[in-house]
Amino acid sequence: MWLNQRTVDAIRIMAALAEAAPAIVKAGRLAEITAITPLNVQKTANILAQVGLVEAARGPYGGMRLARPAQSISVGEIARAFEPKDCPANFLAASEVDARISKLIFSAHRAFFRSLEATTLADLAGTGLLDAMAEPPLLTSSG
Repeated sequence: MWLNQRTVDAIRIMAALAEAAPAIVKAGRLAEITAITPLNVQKTANILAQVGLVEAARGPYGGMRLARPAQSISVGEIARAFEPKDCPANFLAASEVDARISKLIFSAHRAFFRSLEATTLADLAGTGLLDAMAEPPLLTSSG
């Protein structure tokens, strides 16, 4: 099983916001930290806001932050916002063998998402992203 790139980007953005919580983080800063293009950060953040996972505001004082505590947001909840809702095996049904294959794939799909549901953003926090989010030091001239 795998996740599409937008889902992985969303998990990375949410992990960065969890590390910065409760601070508001600008989209441009998230792009720098996560190495996701600013446009993709914006697109992904819009979906995250629509499903109620982040609070976002535009403008010079805008940015985003988690809508709930990190321990109450599962990686599975994030993935469900971006992944297809149906099991990828639902097209198989032509024969008894197809039905068994479909059942096997469906079972694997459910197990995969159960593992994502069992992991929270708090579990992902503490990976060093917070240090990367610190503002760079001001350059001073000595001498």
